[in-house]
Amino acid sequence: MKVRFLQSGGFAGIIKGCELDSATLSPDAAQDLEGLIRDSGISGSGEFLSDTGRDLQQYEIRIEDGNLKSSVVFDDMSIPHSARPLLGFLKKHARPKAAE
Repeated sequence: MKVRFLQSGGFAGIIKGCELDSATLSPDAAQDLEGLIRDSGISGSGEFLSDTGRDLQQYEIRIEDGNLKSSVVFDDMSIPHSARPLLGFLKKHARPKAAE
């Protein structure tokens, strides 16, 4: 399972991200990642952004699991509660990135 994560926006506009592959992670980290994805409730694709916040962080999460692919975009106000543990895991692995 592969996951690509980008965090952008906010007041400072810093971009952070990571690309994780469960095949290259330690067995414990791979198991954690796969469980967090399963429990997140992310199963489709779409952009789910709040209309009220201009300086909110935005999070793009792309998941590839064999032939199954999903890509979602949330912000601080729209991310589902069930996906917050996954977001925390991805944030811990994220590093600053150059603007694309």
